[in-house]
Amino acid sequence: MSTSLLKKAATYLYAFGVNWRLRKFHSGHYTIRKLNSPVISVGNLTVGGTGKTPCTAFIANFLKADGLQVAILSRGYKRKSKGLVEVSNGQEILCEAAQAGDEPYLLAQLCPGVRVIVNADRNEAGKWLESKAKIDVFLLDDGYQHIQLHRDLNLLLMDGNNPIGNGQLLPTGVLREPVTEIARADAVIATRVEAETNRDAIRELLDLHSCGSVPLFFSHHEITAFKLLNAIAPLSAFNHQPVAAFSGIAQPARFFADLQRNNLQLVHQQSFPDHHRYSQEELQEIFQQAQQRKAEAIITTEKDAANLPYNVLMQAPLPIYAAQLQFKIENELEFKQLVRQKINDCLQR
Repeated sequence: MSTSLLKKAATYLYAFGVNWRLRKFHSGHYTIRKLNSPVISVGNLTVGGTGKTPCTAFIANFLKADGLQVAILSRGYKRKSKGLVEVSNGQEILCEAAQAGDEPYLLAQLCPGVRVIVNADRNEAGKWLESKAKIDVFLLDDGYQHIQLHRDLNLLLMDGNNPIGNGQLLPTGVLREPVTEIARADAVIATRVEAETNRDAIRELLDLHSCGSVPLFFSHHEITAFKLLNAIAPLSAFNHQPVAAFSGIAQPARFFADLQRNNLQLVHQQSFPDHHRYSQEELQEIFQQAQQRKAEAIITTEKDAANLPYNVLMQAPLPIYAAQLQFKIENELEFKQLVRQKINDCLQR
């Protein structure tokens, strides 16, 4: 059987399972569990990077600045540990990236003062934390498909340049569930929007699925600085400098393009699968290629940096910097008001 036929068969089976689960949910025959505190879910319809981690960190940090006790619940994808793991108690990080998963570990780094828990059962994680501490609001990282947990605000992130791919479910396409499930969103955030035509396409997609009245926000990411261990280098430090870059994220080409857009001269770039854990041999190859091409530094993402052992950073022949991303959302005050109002409504019930 050809690869294309195998993919079609796999897509059919996947669609059957997803649609059966969604029918149970929409008909009210699916057990939905509820935490005591408000829950805000951040997720997407597709596999691959839409910028959930920077968005989750942005929300967590502004709510923490508001004086709320915030906790992030995550599955901890591709972590080596099992069960419930407390990644951060809000005061210190309690485990390594391998036990937390790279994205929850990064969230713990990006969100000082915010608790981070990983567990496949997010309800169990939330109940456990509620028994130990006062939590004003939970953030559900990558939670759109975690329909068994009630959420008070369902935020859907969509790639502003390619929101639904070819419109097909996995593995033929990139959709985790049918595009009609956009209707579950309380608000949509289009990320990495680069042109007005992309904005129009998102609006048309929402209108097509009777979601034209759902609040729509546009956002993008900016590289603001480069971090070397505990030191910070400004963006201008690498202006037109030859650098090598490597990345194991969903869309590494965008990371490399961002570096070039910020006037870095990429003399070598290397891509790896998402959530990749680097072997010593792979890192040595990166170092060798960078030196051969006369790079002055090596740049990677903050997510990848979480997977690099400290001794590698110390022994590398060239300095390794992590590019720091900042999440920027248009109509920021309106978005924050939407989130705050939903939390206040829940707390006053």
